[in-house]
Amino acid sequence: MREVNIMINFNDKKNRKVVSIVLIAVVILLIVAMVLPMMMIR
Repeated sequence: MREVNIMINFNDKKNRKVVSIVLIAVVILLIVAMVLPMMMIR
């Protein structure tokens, strides 16, 4: 159990980077989903 906790603490920074990257990717996808229909209508 202690080893697992150490690994989790060690990977916290990497996990934060991954979460931030995923959030940015989701926001970009949402923007694209909103913009593409406008482009298609034009």
